Amino acid sequence: MVRYVLAVLVPPASVCRTGCHTAPPIAVFWLASLSTLYLAPAWTPVWLGLAAFFWLAATTWAVLTLRGAEADVHDDPDSTRHRHIDPERHFPAEDEVPDAK
Repeated sequence: MVRYVLAVLVPPASVCRTGCHTAPPIAVFWLASLSTLYLAPAWTPVWLGLAAFFWLAATTWAVLTLRGAEADVHDDPDSTRHRHIDPERHFPAEDEVPDAK
């Protein structure tokens, strides 16, 4: 529960325990919302709406990351571990044999 409250207040900090590789992109949206509030010439509904949009995007991304990590830990059937698809070929020309010159 604390992680979800932290996801609303400081989204990058909430996902850092599950893997810090997702924290920087979330931080971009969160910092964009803070900088929108700080650098806005006036707090009009347009600027507040833009800041709220960025904050909501960061919070949504953090909550989805936390739910996915919890599903992986608990080994739920809807976990992404059970929906992994291996590609048949890794490179477009993998099956082609190079010509010997």
